[in-house]
Amino acid sequence: MPKMEWTRVVYHVAVVVAALGMFLPLLYGAVPFVRELLGSNPLLKSLAVIALGWLTAYFTFEEEKGEELTAS
Repeated sequence: MPKMEWTRVVYHVAVVVAALGMFLPLLYGAVPFVRELLGSNPLLKSLAVIALGWLTAYFTFEEEKGEELTAS
């Protein structure tokens, strides 16, 4: 795979990880594995997952190069 495709895959995975990070505190009470994974303070760890996911997505985002649409 060329470099551009890998960055696109990393971008999509980072967005999914950040989105799942938002639900970690909710899953904390229902899923025992998540409770073991997050430990005693799930809010700070889920915020860290969200921040790392969005930062990774931000730095791996590449706009598609194509024709620009204009109104004229």
